Amino acid sequence: MSLLRKFKCSSKRVQVLSVAAMCAMALAAVYKPVMAGTPEATVSGTVFVDTDRNGVQDKGEIGLPGISVSDGAAIVRTDDQGKYILPVDTDRRATDVVFVTVPSGFAVATNEYKIPKFYQNLGALQPGETRSAEFGLQPAPASVHPNFIFVGIADVHVQAGTTNNRERFTDQLAQLNALTGGPAFIAISGDITNNSTDAEYKDFIASTATSQLPVYPAVGNHDFTGGANYAARIDRYRTYLGPEWYSFDYGQKHFIVLENNLGMREADQMEWLKADLERNGKNKEIVVITHRPFNNPQTPHPSEAKQYIDLLGQYNTRLLLMGHTHVNDVATDTIETAKHVVTNSSSYTIDQTPNGFRVISFKGNKSTNPYKYYGVEQSLTIVNPAPHSTVPQGDVQVQVNAYNTSSNVKEAKYRVDGGSWKSLTGSGAMTWSDTWKAGKESLDEHTIEVRVTDDSGKTWSESSTFTLVKASEAARPQQGKSWPMFHGNAQHTGEALDKLPPDLKLAWSHLTEGTILTSSPAIVRDTVFIGTRDENDTKENTVLALDLVTGREKWKFAADAQVQASPAVVDGIVYASTIRGTLYALDADTGNKLWEKTVGAGEVNRAWMYYSPTVEDGIVYQAYSSMRGGEMMALNAATGETVWTAKLAGGWITESSPVVKDGKVFVGADGGYLIAIDAKTGKESWRARPAGGWMHSMPAIADGTVYMGYGGGLIVALDANTGTEKWRYKSDTSTSYIAGNTTGASPAVAEGVVYMGFPNGRVEALSADTGAKLWSAATKGGIISSAAVSGGTVYVGSNDGYLYALDKENGAVQWSYEIGAWVASSPAISGNTLVVGAFDGNVYAFTAGKK
Repeated sequence: MSLLRKFKCSSKRVQVLSVAAMCAMALAAVYKPVMAGTPEATVSGTVFVDTDRNGVQDKGEIGLPGISVSDGAAIVRTDDQGKYILPVDTDRRATDVVFVTVPSGFAVATNEYKIPKFYQNLGALQPGETRSAEFGLQPAPASVHPNFIFVGIADVHVQAGTTNNRERFTDQLAQLNALTGGPAFIAISGDITNNSTDAEYKDFIASTATSQLPVYPAVGNHDFTGGANYAARIDRYRTYLGPEWYSFDYGQKHFIVLENNLGMREADQMEWLKADLERNGKNKEIVVITHRPFNNPQTPHPSEAKQYIDLLGQYNTRLLLMGHTHVNDVATDTIETAKHVVTNSSSYTIDQTPNGFRVISFKGNKSTNPYKYYGVEQSLTIVNPAPHSTVPQGDVQVQVNAYNTSSNVKEAKYRVDGGSWKSLTGSGAMTWSDTWKAGKESLDEHTIEVRVTDDSGKTWSESSTFTLVKASEAARPQQGKSWPMFHGNAQHTGEALDKLPPDLKLAWSHLTEGTILTSSPAIVRDTVFIGTRDENDTKENTVLALDLVTGREKWKFAADAQVQASPAVVDGIVYASTIRGTLYALDADTGNKLWEKTVGAGEVNRAWMYYSPTVEDGIVYQAYSSMRGGEMMALNAATGETVWTAKLAGGWITESSPVVKDGKVFVGADGGYLIAIDAKTGKESWRARPAGGWMHSMPAIADGTVYMGYGGGLIVALDANTGTEKWRYKSDTSTSYIAGNTTGASPAVAEGVVYMGFPNGRVEALSADTGAKLWSAATKGGIISSAAVSGGTVYVGSNDGYLYALDKENGAVQWSYEIGAWVASSPAISGNTLVVGAFDGNVYAFTAGKK
């Protein structure tokens, strides 16, 4: 069948488009939300099949009926010849843009910057002016198929002279273009620039020009300039990138790009959305790409946001894809039929996850949105048996971590001593494991080889040696003094009451399907408690209780959101907070819920709780952020009843975990504040602001001094009674492993020395009295893990994938263990055992060898 016949209006069934249906719909009706007397220009033209892809309607290239054409306010449909006439309010925008909704089965060419040319910039139209705008749509049969993938990224913040520069973004785009699976396009959920300057827009499009994949942008709050009104503030974005809201179809899905920063109160966007859904959204799954989430304190204008939520809920909305908060978060309760998916950032992150992106896949009735992070090339670590380790005879859990940014590992195999290859089973995003029956293997050195294969057919491998020893030589984990909360106590000193030697052996690893970022273990009554995150869904958002001796699961509690914080366990109750503003109290033996407290329950603007609860003297203290700003609540630990609440500062996710000492509560707050509060009354005692910015570090208190970390490798010591600064120390962060130079670690204090990790990968020991540097030890990754001090050793994780034991006197590395994933979790120590989590989602227990 010829293209001419295929696209004629007829009752015959066609493969690419049912133009008969389009003809029936092409009523040339105009949706026009303008008042009588509004100055108008007229734009007319034809939407046609650009068979030869030259952008010109040549002879035989027919018009397409039923195609929506809009300026973002009025919407018209092309007639049966593909022609349209669109009235444009010339006062509405400084720069007038007209665009089409491209249907499945067609595509548009991209401009030199790889931005699809679904729109035309017509400049500043004048009242009474008539202009022509022709749109050639190229046949694209692949875009009809309902199974496809695309890439979602957010918050690029292109800015010269920073880590968010053009060169870095160009490299990230190269990684996205190298992805296996054939993604159709890249969608960016806003904040493409940092300050909306001409130079930043030019850097952005210079980067996108290097992409092979088309790039669909959305507007973020950083993409507005100053100006007297909305039209002035959005004009630079429109000049470079086109309309601030628009739609297109792909794979029988209807994609809608919205501007929900200032646009939530722009009546023409809501009216355009209603009309677009009515015309193009029926009987299709809806995908929304926008900037701000619809379910947290940063959601603007909650009453207007609710109207958008309700409207989208009337259609088959399947996915909302956004950014803004620089975190990974997935919710399924914002719109009943849809996943609400937030992707962290391509610039710097605030939840401290690695910078990353999502590969969104539609296949049949299933959709997935796995998060992947940049910059990893064929990583493979043999976690157990570790290289040169001793391993007890018996059932050995062979475990490897394998990862590659541009592909997916699909198969992993191992063999021992050149024997037959055996398959490993995958769990989480990077772990593969199997049980090797080694009960009768010889007590000597063995060689293990591991080989992994990705979905492009590429393989990479590792091998190492280890020694089997008698099972009786392995030390079983034993409970000692409790480690009941983050950093071991309500003062967060990180000093263990039990002494561990530096040379540890892996006792067990417990594998999960989620991730563990900064949640750190509590160890109480032979049980390990820790929180997990689900980067891609909600099923793996849990509180876990594991047997200390074996690592086996005792119970698992399904939380309402990610458990990023560390649980606290006191008097038989586990206290765990989620990032969506809920604090749970759970029975430590059974995991049964005793009570819960949710801040902002039932509201659009649910609160954030990213940091850990602290329990002291029958009170649980929990900081959170709401649309009212940062606050802290003191609750009766047994009942959950509110004792008092206190205002903190800001409104972002960075209110920190409090410490309690001598009748005062000390807590960090957004904007760099450190606040002292009376523990009984909630009355503020003092407030200091040693530095600005977001807070990621948490305070520690010892000997009348509060120690607090700040961005850029800074730590400050303040008098606990007055808030007067005693000293400050700044590590050399001219080289940083963490984008944005975030200081995520918290100080440990033991015997007059402060131990602190920094974004430059260094762990440093400072005099607690003066801040003088005593020693500095280097790792090859940023430090988010907070050190634990035991005996003569400082234990700390690094984002280079290792757990380290450093000599307390000089910082020399006494022992290390490669896990092959970020170790941002902080070690917990009890008895003869150290327990820590890692970003592979697994919990690891290490024991001191038998004496």
